[in-house]
Amino acid sequence: MKAVSIFGIILIAVGIGSLAYFASPMRLMLQETIILHMLNPIPPILGGLALACGIALVYVGLPKIHNRGTNDE
Repeated sequence: MKAVSIFGIILIAVGIGSLAYFASPMRLMLQETIILHMLNPIPPILGGLALACGIALVYVGLPKIHNRGTNDE
């Protein structure tokens, strides 16, 4: 496995964890915005960005498969 794919998987895990932590039922019951910002170390926008970048890195790290059905000679 390429290092790019491994780093992408790590970013996907961090992104999903951040978004799941932000959307947990206990946190949704909190009303004060100040408390929300103090408790979450990674804002949800950065979690979504980490998720998107992780997916892109895993896609880039996939092995290239040549299409044998075409006759490009």
